[in-house]
Amino acid sequence: MGLANNFWDNIEQYRKLGFDPLKWVSSCSLEADPQLVRAAFAEVKRTTIKVAPSWFDAYAHIEGKEPELTRRVYDLASPAVDKEVEVKRALALFRVHSATAESQQALSEKLQGFFSAFKAKVSVANAPVALTEHADAQFGLLDYIELRRGNKDGYMPALTSFTQVTDVTREPDADVHVRVAMTGAIERLNLLGCGNPALFKFFPIYDAPAEEMLDRIRTNIDAFTARYNLVQEDYSSLKKGKLFYGTSAVAITNKELPTRYDQVEEGMEVMLTNRLGGLAAVSMHALTLMEPANAERFERAGVSTSAITAARDEALKSLSEPHFALGKIIAKYCPDFGAPYDRQAHVTAVYPVGARGVFALGDLASLANCHLAVNELPVRHEEIARLATQEGLVENATASQHGCHLIVGTKDVLNLVAEELRQHHFAPERVGFVAKKGVASVAIENNAADRYVAAKAKLARLLAPPSPPSQPSSSAASPAS
Repeated sequence: MGLANNFWDNIEQYRKLGFDPLKWVSSCSLEADPQLVRAAFAEVKRTTIKVAPSWFDAYAHIEGKEPELTRRVYDLASPAVDKEVEVKRALALFRVHSATAESQQALSEKLQGFFSAFKAKVSVANAPVALTEHADAQFGLLDYIELRRGNKDGYMPALTSFTQVTDVTREPDADVHVRVAMTGAIERLNLLGCGNPALFKFFPIYDAPAEEMLDRIRTNIDAFTARYNLVQEDYSSLKKGKLFYGTSAVAITNKELPTRYDQVEEGMEVMLTNRLGGLAAVSMHALTLMEPANAERFERAGVSTSAITAARDEALKSLSEPHFALGKIIAKYCPDFGAPYDRQAHVTAVYPVGARGVFALGDLASLANCHLAVNELPVRHEEIARLATQEGLVENATASQHGCHLIVGTKDVLNLVAEELRQHHFAPERVGFVAKKGVASVAIENNAADRYVAAKAKLARLLAPPSPPSQPSSSAASPAS
């Protein structure tokens, strides 16, 4: 009983600091549903800031030039934009009250009000929305990145990241929270073929109500970047006084990016770099601490507390330790910067799975405007994932820990990539193929996703038959990255 009491004391401590320690338990993520966010942004009209949501933004890298980033943090309800930045592109990150961010209309209205205050023209691609239960913890952040003139010698992908699930058994200023936020950014930059730690740069986004806590967070950021030999720029806290962990990050690659969604062809194969899932165990572990009776219920269903704890430890390790090998492998199968793409030698497209799990297949189908026929759905810790789904405790038990991504290419290219991934402790599996172009849809054999997705309405939308060509489906209008 003592453990449970300590747990709730800890949770109360997080809440007092303006953090949401259990908000992610059912969804395995503190991020608003990306599909809903895309639809909300599409409704925002007549503003000078144009947002075409994507999982990253790609800047050209200019030979010998360091990126210059100018940060502005705004009040979401009434942004004071008197000091606007005359820079044409920016990364964005929003923290929005969950009651607003769970309704497309409410979120669209909130964003419309925010953007209407701006006068300077800005283009934004990366703009995730973090959820909060605290109205006074909301903010809008724009990181303006200035591009200089000069010779282009590669790409500089850029994105923002924040702590999506957290280890609530640890203190609010424990280093794991920083590690999860930073590793989330590294993971996606690795997937774009950036695998050299020396070419990464971080611009931490963090906050807390007390100076000594801010000092500890800064110490944890320094320790993480020093450990992996990463460059970071010092930034002050958000000054909202509410606990938050995130970062903007850029990396440099001298390769073409593996995001040729328009060149995905019929017959190409789809591979997962690792099994789906893993995050459900983090949620299930939190549920056993929230209510000891849950542990007994899970045991009776044949899933032991020790199995859940081991799976949760594995997931948190994955979320907080970067895999630079992934970036090196992807880079090897991308053309050099400026060189032509060869479908027989290069990866055609990649897409991060993350907390989207099986729904990432729908995102990929939209970007590539193709029908994906999926005949395998490998899920780690199946018994935990099934129980989480049967009990309706986790919306989507395919929500994945790091190391799980989608790669599209010809059979021969994927054979080579898979061989290299296995040497670095990945477990790649072919899950399907591109059956048809010109229509964005997904079909999964044997209703396999049913066993792992409790959110049946969302699953029905993913697997809905495509609209006829005369009425293009809204998902087909998804932005290309």
